[in-house]
Amino acid sequence: MGAANAYSKADNAYLAAEIETMSRRDILVKLYQHAEKMLVTAQIAMQNRQIEQAYNCCRKARDIFVELHSTLNFEQGGDVAKQLASLYTFIVTQITEANLRQDSSLLKGVMPTIATLREAWEQIPDEHANVSSLPEGNHGHSLNVQT
Repeated sequence: MGAANAYSKADNAYLAAEIETMSRRDILVKLYQHAEKMLVTAQIAMQNRQIEQAYNCCRKARDIFVELHSTLNFEQGGDVAKQLASLYTFIVTQITEANLRQDSSLLKGVMPTIATLREAWEQIPDEHANVSSLPEGNHGHSLNVQT
């Protein structure tokens, strides 16, 4: 095992420990931030005709929203869960379309929506940071926020 691989494993262990201790709010904020980062990178890649990088970044961002959609609890979340489902479906559709057409303007169009969602979660006070409609255990997701 090379030194780089050992550091990578240590980084992964540190990240896993960090995520285990994060509140649900903070995990959601981190997921939104990661999606934003992937979409900005995809936009740049599209503009530079780096199709593979654009595809991979779009796929990662899309996977975040597919997973967030799958964790919605419509019983507890009511109308908010329904509205989030609609937003997530819209975002996934736009990302998919942008990726197919290599059209960065479609990605740019969803960025304000994602920023608004992130900012809303950032405003939740610490005493409510673990209250959500996400299921218990594994914080309701299977995403790797590192990639």
